[in-house]
Amino acid sequence: MSKSYGRESEWASVLRFLSEPGGLLAIDGPPCSGKSLLLREAVAAARERGRDVLPVSGAELASAPLVAGTVIAVDDAHHDPAAVLALLPRLRDRRVTALLAWSGSRAGAEARRAVSAHGTVVPLGPVGDDVVARMLPDLLDATPHPDLLALAAACDGNPCLVAELVTGLREEGRLEVRDGVARPVGGRLPRRVVALVAGQVDVLPAKAAQVLRVAAVLGRSFLLRDVAAMVGETTAALLPAVDDVLASGLVACVDERLEFPSDVVWRAVVEAMPESVRCALRHDAAALGAPADLPDPLPTAERDVPEDGTDPVRAVRTVAAAGRLGSAIALARESLARGVPAGAAAELHVVLAGILLADGRPADAAAAMEQALAATGAPEPLRRLAAAGRLLSLYFATGNRAGPHALSVLTARERQPSDADVVMAATVHSCLEWNAGNLAESMYWGRESTRWELDRPTAWWQSQAVVSYALKLSALGQFEQAERLVRPIGPGDVPCDDEAVTAGASTARTIARARVLTQAGKPAQARLAARRGLSTARDRGLRILVPLASTVLATVALLRGEVAEAARHVRRYRADLAAGEAVLHSGQYDWVELLLVHARGGPGRAAEFARDRMDDDEVVRRMLVEEPGAAPWLVRLAGAVGDRDLAGHVVGAAERLAAGNPGFPAVAVAAAHARALLDRDPAELLAAARRHRHPWAEANAYEDLATLLTTTGHPDRAAEHTTRALRIFERMGADGDAARLRGHARRADATGRPGSAGTEWDRLSAPERDIARLVGVGMTNRQVARQLFVSPHTVNYHLRGIFKKLGISSRVELARLAHEHETTETSAV
Repeated sequence: MSKSYGRESEWASVLRFLSEPGGLLAIDGPPCSGKSLLLREAVAAARERGRDVLPVSGAELASAPLVAGTVIAVDDAHHDPAAVLALLPRLRDRRVTALLAWSGSRAGAEARRAVSAHGTVVPLGPVGDDVVARMLPDLLDATPHPDLLALAAACDGNPCLVAELVTGLREEGRLEVRDGVARPVGGRLPRRVVALVAGQVDVLPAKAAQVLRVAAVLGRSFLLRDVAAMVGETTAALLPAVDDVLASGLVACVDERLEFPSDVVWRAVVEAMPESVRCALRHDAAALGAPADLPDPLPTAERDVPEDGTDPVRAVRTVAAAGRLGSAIALARESLARGVPAGAAAELHVVLAGILLADGRPADAAAAMEQALAATGAPEPLRRLAAAGRLLSLYFATGNRAGPHALSVLTARERQPSDADVVMAATVHSCLEWNAGNLAESMYWGRESTRWELDRPTAWWQSQAVVSYALKLSALGQFEQAERLVRPIGPGDVPCDDEAVTAGASTARTIARARVLTQAGKPAQARLAARRGLSTARDRGLRILVPLASTVLATVALLRGEVAEAARHVRRYRADLAAGEAVLHSGQYDWVELLLVHARGGPGRAAEFARDRMDDDEVVRRMLVEEPGAAPWLVRLAGAVGDRDLAGHVVGAAERLAAGNPGFPAVAVAAAHARALLDRDPAELLAAARRHRHPWAEANAYEDLATLLTTTGHPDRAAEHTTRALRIFERMGADGDAARLRGHARRADATGRPGSAGTEWDRLSAPERDIARLVGVGMTNRQVARQLFVSPHTVNYHLRGIFKKLGISSRVELARLAHEHETTETSAV
């Protein structure tokens, strides 16, 4: 029996197809309809019947081998319609069986017709309400409340959306269970549902995505002519984009109108857009006379609505303090709409803005702070707090555009050490100067902002002053001072008295401390701090802090050689970045992803990624300042792929940064290290290694020196530097780097030159090569086992033999060797 809810008849079709060899069956459905799950179950059933199965993705189909008697199972076959067309003639002798899962509308009319002519198509339509009603108790382990049944029904029979909806509500603590009955809490869709749908929109061509988002603001059902008026084009000019939108399955034709079949999909498209964008689009629609219709808030539990006479500020703080930020935002806006006294209105706007900022919505936070400043009757300390919050929100929302506002505060009047807006102006100005590469100015104002004490009241987001300055100190190698700034709040510190976002300040400090510990060469401690910070941030709804914690965990995983774990964290923070308007600004996002691309795809793909980032001067500058090992690493990468231009670009950027910032040793040594690599100068490499303050960069410098000495015929001199690098990696707990270096050293001892895969790869058996390639792209043993239909124990057994034959001891080194071998094979062809 299939585990896919409501797919009994489709499953029966699959079983009938598998009862005889040969032929083609295509499982056709829109995104998230469960076709991949049904395909996996079909593969398992084929295996149970003793059939040999080759699972591949649509992108891999063109190069997949077809062996007589096998079942080829292709997921997302619509990614390569040409490969599907080429496959069909080879199925005619019925010696090969093909199972496809695809969205036929995205493959094109020709491919759809050909597949229908050659085989059986099993369409996956919506499941019935009765199926959803069966799903929910299993997912909830409780009885669904009518509100939850109504919300699930809005998924239009899409079982994947129903499952994601329940999972997201549970993750965000928004399922209220009373007497065995589960009810949804809060006025927004879960973030994972919004991110899932946003991902489907993002893969559309740019014009199609624009049409879809504009249409969503017009309503669940809309006329194409209204969309054309909104985007300033004729209806005819939009037809190609509309074809793409219809092919996506996110919108369907209903008579003369277009419509989002699912209310949840419509909501998700709307909620994925920043509030400022939605407001602007509504304004444009009103100006053109087009209807605008946004979804109503989701059902909210009674406990989120204050009783008559309840202090609205206190009620909003209570809801937010429980981590239900979406509910608190809705409650605050409802209270303000009903009307509150002037003094309370200003305070409520400030509280609302702090919650919005924690939720990753700085543009909305800035608007709320503006309203607080415009309210009458607010005491002066509260007004200064609102002005400070407006500055920080503008910085997160607009970046450089906050600069004039910060300077006007710093220069318009004499500074008072207790003024919240002056402290925040110094913080924002420091961050902007840092981004511009003016380190002396940045560090001066950062230092000043942490020296000034604050009057009450205080808010959680004021921790940005110490957090941002600590991260700058860490990037410059001043670890002890940085860690003192972000230590847990002690008895002598003034605590944050924000009663709404109660854990914001301490969580921000914890995550910043994790980053400091990583750069200081203490990844084990960093991981504990990052996990603690990430857990609290997710539990308390602090979306703005989540991605930075994920970058720390990804960095630590890469240091330990855990590539699949690092990939998981990167996927999560990329999803978090896509789901929110802004996050704590950091050059770490691109840097960590660059390291991951290298670990999974080798130097070639990493170089492509780096070249793309090099076009943005600010991105390059932030990366080089915040990660002192970045410039030499990039030069080393450029050397591996023979790209002299890329190396020169990096060295030039690093040297300009150093020349413009005399007196900053971390920047100077990074530039010197990069230049020494480019010029192949062993004396300068040794000098750089001795001057580095960051352990990881120091170890890399010694490794670079050992490699250079080996290639220039001095392996005896190289050994001591290899040992120094290895000791640093081992002291840090950087197991991945240590294993890679040991592998290099063993092969260098055997050949007298830097290690390469040599002919060892040819000694691997066919099963070992399959496992090596899959592990090399970052799969875990369990994932490899599922892919090859063997047990994880078998994978582990073969992996030990692979390591022994190749003379390596880590998955990171295996990934590099697998990529080298693949590149060699490609070049030979």
